[in-house]
Amino acid sequence: MKNKIFSFIVCLLLFIGVYNVLGETKDFDYNYVRVDTIEVIDQKQLTDCGYGCPFFKNIWIAQGFTPTLESLTKVELKLFKAGNPTNTLTVSVRNSLTGSDLTSITLEGVNIPPYSVWVEFDFDDIGVVPGVEYFIIIRTPGGSFFDYYCCLFDINNPYDGGETWGSLNAGGTWSLIEEPDYPDPDGCFKTYGLDESPTDPEINGPLSGKIGNSYTYTIYSTDPEYHDIYYFVDWGDSTNTGWMGPYNSGEEISFDHSWENQGSYIIKAKSKDIYDAESQWGNLEISMPKEKSQFTILYQFFLFLQQLLNLL
Repeated sequence: MKNKIFSFIVCLLLFIGVYNVLGETKDFDYNYVRVDTIEVIDQKQLTDCGYGCPFFKNIWIAQGFTPTLESLTKVELKLFKAGNPTNTLTVSVRNSLTGSDLTSITLEGVNIPPYSVWVEFDFDDIGVVPGVEYFIIIRTPGGSFFDYYCCLFDINNPYDGGETWGSLNAGGTWSLIEEPDYPDPDGCFKTYGLDESPTDPEINGPLSGKIGNSYTYTIYSTDPEYHDIYYFVDWGDSTNTGWMGPYNSGEEISFDHSWENQGSYIIKAKSKDIYDAESQWGNLEISMPKEKSQFTILYQFFLFLQQLLNLL
């Protein structure tokens, strides 16, 4: 009976609150944060159907997500307001819907406009377990059916790493949000985490050669989190490979290249992982001496014969 009541109220909220917008768990140290990393988007659901799921007073909403990184640094939500709510907004992260907040932040709501914008909630960084579902909890202490905030959503399960939930009693109990005209909704969100860059690539191959001949060079890099890797190779002659990949972390990749002019060249290679965390350049200096012509060889043979005749 409670689920039926919840579904009815959610349906009512979707019609009242929907706003056409234009324009196995294990213990973990939740204070753990990697060093020497960059902040990247981990999980996201960016599309919307032009409508929002409202939250106010005791009506809370939650979006599940499954991280692939080992840290969580902030969340962005696509929000707007209807009416004139002025209460604060609190966003927290939990590893269960009714559990304690692992981290949270509260922002003033007066700056939320009546049109959709991405709003950043930059809470204290925490460690998370990749592959385990977590929940973004969104609430505000006040508001009404006429003054509320909304998080935009899209339908037909655009994000398969979690679901959208609702609570009518300030997070005491939760049910999946379902409505026939808006099946399988997922809220618009981005989660961020810290990602380590791959190691600087090692380049191996011939240090010298003849112009016009093709030579094979191997590139090698590893990613600390075993993410797949892309490579960019600059051959030092105004040509490059562009970003090539992805390849497995630690996989030795071969590239062939030839040089058309005599000279010394510096081959440079850079790697990046699937989150665009880039390494520094690795390099290898080579030289391409000019190939001797037949005339040069005959001339040297003539000099040899002349020296030989002088000895007779």
